[in-house]
Amino acid sequence: MSNNFKVFPIENSPGFIMHHLDLLLKLGLHKAFQAEGINITAEQWAILSCLWEKEGIHQSAIAVKIGKDRHTITRMLNLLEKKGFIKRVPTNEDKRRLNVYLTDSGKEIRGTLVPIVTGFLERAFIGLTREEITESIRILRHITGNLESLKA
Repeated sequence: MSNNFKVFPIENSPGFIMHHLDLLLKLGLHKAFQAEGINITAEQWAILSCLWEKEGIHQSAIAVKIGKDRHTITRMLNLLEKKGFIKRVPTNEDKRRLNVYLTDSGKEIRGTLVPIVTGFLERAFIGLTREEITESIRILRHITGNLESLKA
């Protein structure tokens, strides 16, 4: 009986490598924030980044953008609201529909967080050229597009 597929060590699996990278990036970023006395997770950073780009968007749009389900995004927004970085405001059309806005604190912390993230990423990308980083991002987006088209 012939076997038409190759088995390879898990550490050579693209999915495993990307998953491991994701974990290391999230943990490392969280530790970088903690080292500066800031209690923010990488996922909370992602939400704030979305809102710095465009605030007043519905929480479901944030969930789609950062790849989280409805329940997870609600929990994350609750934490950011308790920390005083965001507020949720009902829309005029539907009081049940909540759009998310930055508070003054949420706007101000950008100036603190961006240099931390920039420094962390510079350390993560040591030894890579700008072109290699750009090409890596292009490849990852291409793979993501391929896999998203399989969902349809």
